[in-house]
Amino acid sequence: MSFQLTRAMKSIASALVALFILTGICAFRTGGNNKASDGNQNCRSGVAVIMTGAAARIPQEAALLEELDNRGLFKDVVFISGVSSGALNSVMLNAVLSGKLSWEKYRNILFGLKNSDIFTQGQKKIPVNSAPERELFRRIVEDSLGYETIGDLPFTTAISFTHLQELGVKKNVYRMCSRKINPESDTTLSLVDIMMASSAFPVAFPPVRIKNARTIPDVEYVDGGVGEDHVPYHALLQFEEFRGKGVDTVYIISRKCDSIPEVSEELMNLGINDRGIFDRLGISLDEILKKGIIKRLKAYANEAPELVSRTFVWMPDFKADFLMFDFSNLQEQYEMTSQWARINEPVPLADFIRAEKKKER
Repeated sequence: MSFQLTRAMKSIASALVALFILTGICAFRTGGNNKASDGNQNCRSGVAVIMTGAAARIPQEAALLEELDNRGLFKDVVFISGVSSGALNSVMLNAVLSGKLSWEKYRNILFGLKNSDIFTQGQKKIPVNSAPERELFRRIVEDSLGYETIGDLPFTTAISFTHLQELGVKKNVYRMCSRKINPESDTTLSLVDIMMASSAFPVAFPPVRIKNARTIPDVEYVDGGVGEDHVPYHALLQFEEFRGKGVDTVYIISRKCDSIPEVSEELMNLGINDRGIFDRLGISLDEILKKGIIKRLKAYANEAPELVSRTFVWMPDFKADFLMFDFSNLQEQYEMTSQWARINEPVPLADFIRAEKKKER
């Protein structure tokens, strides 16, 4: 291996290790000063849907959403929140529930995607070029669905993104909502800009600046799942306080987490060949992210105890593994998840947390 290649590999390794450490720090920090509104327990109404990040596993969440809708459980949705790919599914769920889009058409969009529709890699370095992703969002969200601003979404919908400050330790999470449920929400901002910011996975994808920002700093933003909104439930608590009463049912939707180390394979999809170094080190990005999800679910239970018995978690569990940055197999993921969902039920939050505790022992 040449001296130049060795230096390049060290740079890549340093960047990714920093990412893993940062993700771990963010996922494990409980943080947050929001407290759930007790509300009037006798006048609760409506369904809330919360979606975590999924990257290229976005069809897994979409398949779960379609199954819940087919069961008639989305007849009274009053709030939706999402982060990263969960934010993208949040927008598409708006379109489906309002009659602008069918599940069949959404499936066709997903099934036709490939890596080059999301990013290009021309110089074998990261971050990749995410211009294709922006064009995809513009074509579907603005041209086809007519959602130019986040305020155009028909359902109250919150999308999270994060600003990582000096040394990547201090962070600010912003929950931009289609209604003015918090100080930062500006319903006139570009929905495509917000989606791009929420899905900008640090290091791998470039940060995004949101045009005409007035209620938030004019800086670059990244994936909201890196911060406190790994499970974006805080906006739900803000929504309950905003409307003066709580929701009746909450569904938290996520994707399958793989446990085997596949960082080297992920890098290969992004155009980087680390010759298997990270896999040999046993580093599993999925394991870090899964622990972050569990940590945030526990925090949610502590902050909103009145919602615990009303909250259900749905996370697929099948044998096949899928890379987070490989968009070439979305149909296979969708069909496999749909098959799993037909014979499984959403799990009550308390039961889900107990089951995960047993796995940790």
